[in-house]
Amino acid sequence: MSSPSPRAVREFADRSEAMAEFVRAAGQAPRLLPADDGAGCPLFNALAALQWTGETGLVQPTDRLHAVWFLGETACTVIERDIDGKPTFRFLGPRVETQQHTPADGVRSIDEPFIRGYDFTERWSALAHFFVTTQGKGALASLLGSRGPEVDHVRRWMTELFQGPLPDGADHLHGVWSSTVGAGFLFPPLVYADGRQRGWLYVELGAASDDATP
Repeated sequence: MSSPSPRAVREFADRSEAMAEFVRAAGQAPRLLPADDGAGCPLFNALAALQWTGETGLVQPTDRLHAVWFLGETACTVIERDIDGKPTFRFLGPRVETQQHTPADGVRSIDEPFIRGYDFTERWSALAHFFVTTQGKGALASLLGSRGPEVDHVRRWMTELFQGPLPDGADHLHGVWSSTVGAGFLFPPLVYADGRQRGWLYVELGAASDDATP
């Protein structure tokens, strides 16, 4: 059994300092960032969805994540997959729980009882449909780069993150980057019931992206 990767935790008073450290540590590694200034993506839903979609084959380990959104047991995502040697951007979302829109430039690729999927040739077309469907609140997306992190990397490092220790109250994820040798997770601040507060937390596993292969 392999030993746990190095884990570093840093706290910041405000969001700008935390985001600056997150982006610096990520370097050239693919990253997912919030579409708004809210708390971010529900952490436990994210790991459960990665495991479930992997088991069903909807998402493959070599796919790249370009956007994720969760609301209860409902989820939407945009993945990038090579199909016939060409990059294809696939939107996956529920048939019932969200407003249904038929994109003008997408081709329906999945039509199952609970899931509907559309394939796009352009990344921004897929993201536009994602944001129209979800309205973006609580979503994470590849906003500052054209590449998304590989599913296998995200799944591996999130699994290790949950092996702990997790920061107190870390139930939402405000940003994530991942590579072959490391990953970083940004958590929003928390106000405890007794009035105590903690700031923004950045948790880094493994090596910083400067030494990594994206």
